[in-house]
Amino acid sequence: MVTVRCYVPLSADELARLQTERRLDGPRPGYAVTGPVREERAAGDQEEWEYAALQEAAQALRAQGAPVVLAAVDLTADQVDASRPEGARVQVGDVDLPRVAALHVGDDVVTGDRQALDGQDEELELSWYDTTEIAHVLDLARACPAAPDRPDQPDRPDQPGAG
Repeated sequence: MVTVRCYVPLSADELARLQTERRLDGPRPGYAVTGPVREERAAGDQEEWEYAALQEAAQALRAQGAPVVLAAVDLTADQVDASRPEGARVQVGDVDLPRVAALHVGDDVVTGDRQALDGQDEELELSWYDTTEIAHVLDLARACPAAPDRPDQPDRPDQPGAG
C-alpha cells in the first residue's frame, strides 16, 4: 500500500473534533509532494519536497491570518486528489487520528503571540508535537488570539468564501 504524507491545516475546532471523534471528514484541503513541487526543486529528494509542502501549508495559514496548526497525515494514495495541484495544494479524504503522524505548530501558537511569525518570510519555524500531545496543542491553539483583522475566524480557514 502506497502512502502519501499530507499536511492538513486545522482550526482549533477541527483539532478538538479530531481529538474527541478521532476523525475529520473529507474532502478537505491538504498539502503534499506533487509534480509541481518536484519540478520546482528538481535536484531535491523526498525529504526536501515534503519540507517544501509543509512550509507551503504553513505559509498559506499565515497568509489567511489563521493560527498555524498542521497535522502530518499518512494517507493511502487513493485518498489524495492531486489531479489539479496548485503547488503543493491537494484535496484529501477523511483524516483518522491513527493516520496522523505528528502535529506541527507555528511560533504564533506556541507563544500565543500573533506577531511571533513576523520576520519569518522565507521559512516558518514550526514545533513538532506527537499525537499523544493533542490536548496540549489544542490548549495552545485555543489560547492563540485571532488576527486583528479576522476576529470571526472561520471553522475551516481554507473553505471557499473564507477571508
